[in-house]
Amino acid sequence: FLKNLKSVFELYEQKRNEGKIKFYGMATWECFRVPPDNPQYLSLEDTVNMAKKIGGEDHGFRFIQLPYNMNYDQALLAKNQLLGTENVSILEAALRLGIGVFTSVPFMQGRLLAPGNIPEFNGLKPSMRALQFIRSSPGVLAPLAGQKSTEHVSENLEIMKIPPMSENDFLALVKKLTS
Repeated sequence: FLKNLKSVFELYEQKRNEGKIKFYGMATWECFRVPPDNPQYLSLEDTVNMAKKIGGEDHGFRFIQLPYNMNYDQALLAKNQLLGTENVSILEAALRLGIGVFTSVPFMQGRLLAPGNIPEFNGLKPSMRALQFIRSSPGVLAPLAGQKSTEHVSENLEIMKIPPMSENDFLALVKKLTS
């Protein structure tokens, strides 16, 4: 896998040098969320170091995408990434390494929107709670939500009318959800 990834990064850096792309990233499912002893595991620090070896300090590897929501919370809670000698979550590792994080499956194909599946907070309806949780997470640039109708687009844009939670409010919510 790493040999193939290196080849892809080399191609992307070549395309950057040609002026065809500015940045690139990886859309993932498990590799950044599983424990280090899992065969699917990938170290973000090692991946960034590979990009630096190929493209220098100004490499174009700038983004990752991974599943994250109130049910798939490993990106926030699992301290599976080793940075130096410290174990941190993938969100913390990405933040420290300058990698932007986009998230997938904010609603788990609608399953999180059913009554009772997402804890109540801030008087928001389920879709807004799901988006607010993700967008308030440190290190997340944005959730990527599939939208099959103009109604879904309009509803999901409603979140822009309220600010993300403060770090203290977010941490209090996480504590409530995990205790």
